Amino acid sequence: MQSNLNLSYITNLLGHEKPQSGLYVVPTPIGNLSDITLRSLKILSSVDFIVSEDTRITKKLTSKYGIKCKIQSFHKFNSKNKIPGIIKKISSNFSFAITTDSGTPLISDPGADLVKECFENNLSVFSLPGPSAPIASFVLSAFQSENFTFRGFFPREKKKIESQLARFNKSDCPEIYFESPKRIIKTLNSILKLSGDCKITFVRELTKKHEEIINTNISALLEKISLKQKILGEITFIIEPLISKINKLSEKEIVEYGDSLLNKGMNISEVSRLMSKDLNISKRDIYQLLIKNRK
Repeated sequence: MQSNLNLSYITNLLGHEKPQSGLYVVPTPIGNLSDITLRSLKILSSVDFIVSEDTRITKKLTSKYGIKCKIQSFHKFNSKNKIPGIIKKISSNFSFAITTDSGTPLISDPGADLVKECFENNLSVFSLPGPSAPIASFVLSAFQSENFTFRGFFPREKKKIESQLARFNKSDCPEIYFESPKRIIKTLNSILKLSGDCKITFVRELTKKHEEIINTNISALLEKISLKQKILGEITFIIEPLISKINKLSEKEIVEYGDSLLNKGMNISEVSRLMSKDLNISKRDIYQLLIKNRK
């Protein structure tokens, strides 16, 4: 169904001029199609071509707003072959918009190589502001932090997971990840084992009908979502490093926290190693403190 927000209204509001030649990076809604900006609609309706990760998804958006523009596929499997032709057309005074399935292009999505080629050929690139799942999810967290790190999709290989979480264990700011519903439980268990029972914000189906936002810790989240028969939808999660909490603890509170990890199945050596990294003190001191208080 076409939206009541028609293109004539948009062009009257933003002007009728054709956009100059170049590449326009256009964010699209991460769920609710009403989250598109007026400027994005104007660009999508007036460029010569749209290149998109999945033309079927982009056509849902363009059909809703009555946009009739040539749409070409542009994804990780064909981007290298597509780029030379796009560069040639932009050099010949054509304009392109690049979109992704949802959110801002290039954020864990194809497009970086195309932007790089445009700059290397002295062609104009324009970035439009708009929806971004990492930012929209972070503001829903209860973390009091001016800083955060976006890591994209959580790694899958064991060595990369261990390396990633080793860096995270030394960090003092929250980290944002994407994850698939099929892997989320395995991922959370990996974090719990290697980084402890961190605070977490779990965001699923953001801006959609079945939106779910949970602020808790990892163990409690696992208990909750493990009860679901099936987990569906796109997931963003934010974890807060234990260091931001532990550095403020007294010796008694450190021992209590260490005991909580021990009670979850970690041994004293594992707990000592984890807390040593977070506190930046010797593993031996932590180990002796825990042993002393368990006698």
